[in-house]
Amino acid sequence: MSETVPATATRRPWPTRSAVLGRGPLAALAASLLLSSAPALASGPPNEHEQARFMWAMAGQESGWDYYARNASSGAFGKYQIMPFNWPVWASQYLGDSKADQTPANQERVAHGKIHDLYRWLGSWKRVAYWWLTGRTDRREKQWSSYARGYVSNIMGLRRQAPRDAGVPSAGTSSRGKPGEWRRSASGQRLRLDVAGRTWPKWGAIHDGQLVRVRAVRRSPGGGHWIRVLTSDGRLGWLPLLATLPAQRPPLERRWRDVVARGDSQSSDRQRVRPRPR
Repeated sequence: MSETVPATATRRPWPTRSAVLGRGPLAALAASLLLSSAPALASGPPNEHEQARFMWAMAGQESGWDYYARNASSGAFGKYQIMPFNWPVWASQYLGDSKADQTPANQERVAHGKIHDLYRWLGSWKRVAYWWLTGRTDRREKQWSSYARGYVSNIMGLRRQAPRDAGVPSAGTSSRGKPGEWRRSASGQRLRLDVAGRTWPKWGAIHDGQLVRVRAVRRSPGGGHWIRVLTSDGRLGWLPLLATLPAQRPPLERRWRDVVARGDSQSSDRQRVRPRPR
């Protein structure tokens, strides 16, 4: 979002949802499955303007409106901190593709669809916020923990400060990656010599959160999407697209201009590694 954020809106005294769900993701998964088989709806569709204000507030609480925020312990990603085990299910439901990339545009579509359905099921924005934090549907606020009440109260306070353009959607972005894009590894892994090929025997380690730049995109015979990436130390190899996440352009991008890609030929791994650019 490009809107001006009130100074008070950036104060987030309550920990984000991902900090809690990182301790018990199975509970959230069970709640997600429960929603898919929920009985009668509690409410009609929400007002679009009111939903936009609520989504702006929840994004501020969850990530500080950052499409690229990632919780290292739980793996929750993006503006709304969607858990990694929820993304394929929700992406299939609201995008028609369980393997859709978590681009800003896709995050908005998935979050909008999910929150729309949650409001119709639960009937109030407070209960939607409570579910997003806990995966629970308790109606009586007095039974909520003090932490949960504070979390919900903070979102409702931010909602009152939402700007008029809170519902402006993000610009469309590629859903499959493309050359020139920046990505981050979503887990520790190793570069591969070719699409779905064998891993580098040495020097191919990519650590969790490492920034890479996409050089090419290709599909494997099995239908998976792979990207050829360049690391900051000059290594050039292949990674599965789904093992990476969208990333922002680095602030020191000029450093990458000095990277000399040595390729991923059959030469030894050490010959492929270049010194980190200064």
